[in-house]
Amino acid sequence: MSFLGFERLHASGCQEFAELSTHSLGGCTGRLFCVAYRLSLPVISGNVYQKFYTQFVHARCTVCKTSSSIPTLCLLCGTFLCCNSECCRREGDGGQIFGEVTQHAQVCGFGTCVFLQLSNSLVHIVADGFITCWGSLYLDGHGEEEYNLSRPLHISEVRLQQLMQLMREVSFDFESRLKWKKVIMV
Repeated sequence: MSFLGFERLHASGCQEFAELSTHSLGGCTGRLFCVAYRLSLPVISGNVYQKFYTQFVHARCTVCKTSSSIPTLCLLCGTFLCCNSECCRREGDGGQIFGEVTQHAQVCGFGTCVFLQLSNSLVHIVADGFITCWGSLYLDGHGEEEYNLSRPLHISEVRLQQLMQLMREVSFDFESRLKWKKVIMV
């Protein structure tokens, strides 16, 4: 059994990381890990969105090596992805087609992952084949979300803490304001 995702999570910002036990499941030997009570989002840097965004202006998808029409960033590991594009779709088990974001959620977050859509500063959560828009971590001077990116945006520490708490508790499905939809090739 491989737990590379846990190693990647540990390396990317999860500082407290405890091994609970060693076990054997049907001939597969592995380790059971507990992800700590304190997750961080190592990708988020700086307070001003426009400065953060400019880091990715010339970024290319790691799979197709093109700039994406809907540039998306994994907030857990920092991977730049093509969202909703034909170029990076792959066929999974049973002939089902998966987009790069859904594929990445399986590998990076064991099915649940948090992404930032760079073109409008919105955070999306993919969880077990469903997707929802969480909102933005960045707000304008009036404390409002601004999707056109026409005004300066700054990180909202309150929203950042809320998102991190939801991640720590894996409690996205208990958040009543979130409207989940079945993923269709994202």
